[in-house]
Amino acid sequence: MSNAVPEILASTPEHTREWSAAINLHLALRDGKTRVVKSQHHGPLRIQRPFYPEESCHLYLLHPPGGMVIGDELQISAELLPHAQALITTPSAGKIYGAKGADFLQQQNVQFKIASGACLEWLPQETIVFDSANGVLNTRIELEHGASYGGWDIVRLGRLASGETFSTGRCIQKLEIWQGERPLFIERNSIEAGGDLHKGLWGLQGKSTFGTLLLTAVLQRDAIDDLVNELESLDLQQKECWGLTQKGPLFIARYLGDDIALCRKGFELIWKAARPALNNREAVSPRIWNT
Repeated sequence: MSNAVPEILASTPEHTREWSAAINLHLALRDGKTRVVKSQHHGPLRIQRPFYPEESCHLYLLHPPGGMVIGDELQISAELLPHAQALITTPSAGKIYGAKGADFLQQQNVQFKIASGACLEWLPQETIVFDSANGVLNTRIELEHGASYGGWDIVRLGRLASGETFSTGRCIQKLEIWQGERPLFIERNSIEAGGDLHKGLWGLQGKSTFGTLLLTAVLQRDAIDDLVNELESLDLQQKECWGLTQKGPLFIARYLGDDIALCRKGFELIWKAARPALNNREAVSPRIWNT
């Protein structure tokens, strides 16, 4: 999709602006293999055929338009039945294009339900928020007791490589993990371009990229210290900020900086090291990451 697309759609009548899309997946263990037993979709949101490079089922989520313009809404949901194992990723970055001052939201809602004994890994590529965007990113994970989840959320504000900063617009991000009625993690960020959260020392400090990685796994103190040392070795100039912590049953890693490639590399490093604690298996990277 070219950069001119948002301007073209902005000039069309209001009732044609929205381009909603939805996908709802059910995954179940059948004959020793996790299979997609139900797939409902609406609009331009699909999955490729499942891949099985390991015990987990690898799924690639496709959104052919490549991004959201004013009024667009994506609904992504999946339910894993008992003992299903799946890894879902995307082949390219998501984009929230500039809204040119319009009040219409560009919204992505992600909801996963994971049954006891099942494990879901949600590892999408980053979301790029263009200047003047009006984006909302909601992610809610619902776990039964004995369920496992690992996922990350990476957001890039503006397009530094193209000389575009995030000087107008906003991005609202909400991440939730629930186990039954118990909240394990709830965070809401409302980032107004140039606002306190965006520019303040207590917030994003004017940085363009921030990410959060969450795993329902317990890492020992020595393992966390080793990860910190490895992350520091990736960032030789020590310009970026990493934060790793164990909070009860949840391991949390954060990135704040300006290097999207470093964020991805660091999160992959953490995921590979921590995966045995998540689901007792060594990491197998999706093939799409190498293309």
